[in-house]
Amino acid sequence: MHHHINREQRAALAALHRSGSQNAEIARMLGVDRSTIGRELARNSHEDGTYHAAHARVLARDRRKTSKHPARFLENDESLAILVEALLHPLVSPEVIAELVGTTHETIYAWIDRSRPDLRNRLPRRGKKRRRYGAKRQTKQGWTRLVRPIDDRPTVVAKRTRIGDFEGDTVRGRNGAILTHTDRTSRYEVLHKIPNEGCDAIHAVIKEDERLKNAETITYDRGSGFAIWKMIERDTGAVVYFAHPHAPWERPTNENSNERVRRVYPKGSDFGMVSQEDLEELADFMNHTPRKCLGWRTPCARYEKGCCISN
Repeated sequence: MHHHINREQRAALAALHRSGSQNAEIARMLGVDRSTIGRELARNSHEDGTYHAAHARVLARDRRKTSKHPARFLENDESLAILVEALLHPLVSPEVIAELVGTTHETIYAWIDRSRPDLRNRLPRRGKKRRRYGAKRQTKQGWTRLVRPIDDRPTVVAKRTRIGDFEGDTVRGRNGAILTHTDRTSRYEVLHKIPNEGCDAIHAVIKEDERLKNAETITYDRGSGFAIWKMIERDTGAVVYFAHPHAPWERPTNENSNERVRRVYPKGSDFGMVSQEDLEELADFMNHTPRKCLGWRTPCARYEKGCCISN
């Protein structure tokens, strides 16, 4: 069944489309019907046939704003809209107003949300939505439904008995980000500068790094930057797993390393002033610093079984 795709799926679609993937393959990776991909590309591509997520999002948003305008009640009745606006008050619910003017409260809420967001402060809850106590948030759909969960990871990864089981994430800053990968056993660190946290930028640096091509497994969080994880598997040979949503403790090695990176580049740092050479120097320093958890050996010594300052 056809449905609209979301922001994360558009980012993944753009990267997969540029890589030459067919619509059927893209649909399978994103967990949608092939017709959904066909319609999205037909409606929201550039005139030259290229597809960019940001451009597609703008086109889809503008189209949705105008698609049902002729059938919208308050937008097409100026006098009624003026009356509803005059009656809106934090102590008067839209249900009461709807009864007075002969419409529904859903119509009033939708009108405010679409055309008059400036009136939200007149709503009883100022337009804020509240979940019922004990209710769970709706499960996300899309590419995250198809990922390989951390529960399926081999037990050898948890035991930390082999080299090559990495955990990965991004460290966000102004004008860019840092892509981090940490080997679970040796704590060996791999750092890359990326212009943004998009899946295209992340995949581009991963597929060129020889160290990650020697990885056995990589465990990520469920950020949209890793949406094209199947391409990461294809280009590295590693098996990719994903931690559960909002569970950073399931990637403790990488989280700890990211905190150490933050000591050098605190939140808000301008990564536009940071070069890849700077990050390689930082990673080299981290990899040649003895660690208590390694019996005061260095990550480099444990990872490569040889280091000039190993104990």
